[in-house]
Amino acid sequence: MCYKNEVDLQKTKILAGNPVVVITTVDEKGAKNVAAIASYFRIGSTIILAINRESHTYKNIVKTGEFVVNLPGLKDLESIMRVSRPYSGECDEISASGLKSEASLMVKSPTIMEYPASVECRLKWTKDVETYDLVAAEMLCARCDESYIDPAGHFDQVKAGVLHIVRYPDPVYIVADHYVQGIERMDA
Repeated sequence: MCYKNEVDLQKTKILAGNPVVVITTVDEKGAKNVAAIASYFRIGSTIILAINRESHTYKNIVKTGEFVVNLPGLKDLESIMRVSRPYSGECDEISASGLKSEASLMVKSPTIMEYPASVECRLKWTKDVETYDLVAAEMLCARCDESYIDPAGHFDQVKAGVLHIVRYPDPVYIVADHYVQGIERMDA
């Protein structure tokens, strides 16, 4: 006998909790675009995002074939709210959001200076799924603030205060405060 009650999957958001990332792109004229998203996953060196095909972000990725995934932390919560606002396609959305950008290493899309980490990406393919498109890209290189590297050489998500959205579209997040470790490795 099952002790769990059936619940509404959409309402309960049981499988919610991806870290929020901020995607930066440029259009063909060089105008900077920014958008916060949390629907993505990684497989090896590929990242797959779900992006509304009507958005500036999606159109820029398809036209230019590249973008940057920027990882904000708890200190950046207010900027996530600002980048989520609708902007005209003509303005520098990064500056309009009160953020600063810097040149990326391998792509034309800029990196957000204030955020703890970023990953530069090149488009591999897109696939139409309902009102969104899946966008797959190769992760080319990553950069992060060295103060967030732990002694083992890993990016410290706890120290960076990485935000996980849990009630989308409502702006409700969780932040981990410590790591837990299992008894043995899963691949052992």
